[in-house]
Amino acid sequence: MKKSIFYHLEESLGYIVGRAGRAMANRLNHNFEKAGHNVTCEQWAVLMNLWQKNGQSQKDLAGVTCKDKTSITRLIDGLEKRNLVVRIPNSQDGRLKLIYLTNKGKELQQELLRVVQQMLKEAQQGIRIKDMTICKNVLRKVARNLS
Repeated sequence: MKKSIFYHLEESLGYIVGRAGRAMANRLNHNFEKAGHNVTCEQWAVLMNLWQKNGQSQKDLAGVTCKDKTSITRLIDGLEKRNLVVRIPNSQDGRLKLIYLTNKGKELQQELLRVVQQMLKEAQQGIRIKDMTICKNVLRKVARNLS
């Protein structure tokens, strides 16, 4: 007789990580909106990368944000419509456009960081620093194992 496999979805790592990620994204979107910023958590990730290194290609931004070509194009289109970024042709290769922050995009950094830090404070409430460090290290190892 074949032994049946038993699986609890709610106890699986993927389910727990996915649920936590969605909860954080939803809360961040809500908090951005509440603070009067028309930015999503996905757009925040693009902005964050540009604040660290302004003037990146869409391909590079797609890689660091784990987005496909279509998704990153949509995100950048939305940021461009809000006058937060601009596409500028690369001086070495005119076919390649680099994404740069506008002054408005640069000015938004501190305000959005405050919203993000508040959300992280809420998310980590009641969790010891030691446990949070272990959690992050384990999740990094899981990501490396699957890369």
